[in-house]
Amino acid sequence: MANTRRWRRSRLALVIAVRVAAACGGDKATGPVPCDTYHGGIIGSATLVGTYDLKSFCQGMKPDLVPPAATGTVTITDVDFTASVTVQGTPTTIGGSYSTSGDAITVTLAPTVQFVGTYRVTTDSLYVSGALGGQKYAFIGTRAP
Repeated sequence: MANTRRWRRSRLALVIAVRVAAACGGDKATGPVPCDTYHGGIIGSATLVGTYDLKSFCQGMKPDLVPPAATGTVTITDVDFTASVTVQGTPTTIGGSYSTSGDAITVTLAPTVQFVGTYRVTTDSLYVSGALGGQKYAFIGTRAP
């Protein structure tokens, strides 16, 4: 009788675990996936120039880091691109002159160092993806007031 109860409890626990795993997506293959890639360039009447507050940041593989794990701003003028990002307490600022062609963006950080990627900008958001030194990055920013 005690063995029967123990078996029923074990079976019930297993059924509950399977259902929870399925509800959480446990039946799908999971693993690291690359950062998103954004395309589209300037959408509608949007302009690239402005300041954007970081809403999402991806380095290498997902998941994206969102505040408070990653915070910062991106400021774009007519000629300069500056990203000030703090990822898990470590601040980094990169910047330099930039050029665009269609939805491609190239930021020259030093004479031989470039961030090369693609972007999409709407009236209120900026999406940038690309690579720097073989490392992939992607971020989303919301236009600051």
